[in-house]
Amino acid sequence: MPAWNHISSRYRLLTFGLTKQYRQAIKVNLKERREAVMVEATEAGKSICKDYRSFTNYMMMMIAFRRAHGTVSACRKATEKITHEYYSDLFDCHVHLPSYEIKEDEYVVPLVLSSEIRHAISSVKNRTAPGWDNIKPEHLKEFPPVHVNTLTQLFTRYLSECEVPTERKTSRTVLLFKKGDLHDIGNYRPICLLVVYKLFARVILNRIDRTLGKG
Repeated sequence: MPAWNHISSRYRLLTFGLTKQYRQAIKVNLKERREAVMVEATEAGKSICKDYRSFTNYMMMMIAFRRAHGTVSACRKATEKITHEYYSDLFDCHVHLPSYEIKEDEYVVPLVLSSEIRHAISSVKNRTAPGWDNIKPEHLKEFPPVHVNTLTQLFTRYLSECEVPTERKTSRTVLLFKKGDLHDIGNYRPICLLVVYKLFARVILNRIDRTLGKG
């Protein structure tokens, strides 16, 4: 038997062994995570059934999507195209709104304070997936003062310039299955993972609440 046949056989055996180990490790990891979710839900007094359904939905993988003309495709590029077309049409604005110019005055946007950042962080929910920057809500709650001060400077600049950088508005979108036909993209709910951007929005919301409360 040629030498390359021996190498090919050894490679197949090695690949098979590694694949088996990966599957076992993933199975153990999912079991441990499921148990952790149930324990956290119990300690927090939440609905165990609701958390279990949520965990199950996260484990479900989208196998294929149905195209507009009825055929089903499992190709990654095709499913991405179907997803892009569906949500582009769904969220496309077909209503023309007249432009409105805001009169400029001498109002100066107050600096964002570290106390505002801390207060906003305290209201952020744990156990949510990170965005492209891999920052989780748990990370925010462990931020040292120097990182919080950095956020105050960034958020103050965003407010003063009335502009948020594109990278802060770029999200990783995850589709969560709700119910019905798995191949129907309309049965999925998209969520955008923007932890830092949502924190910035929370700071603005808190300011609006305080302003309305004073009025």
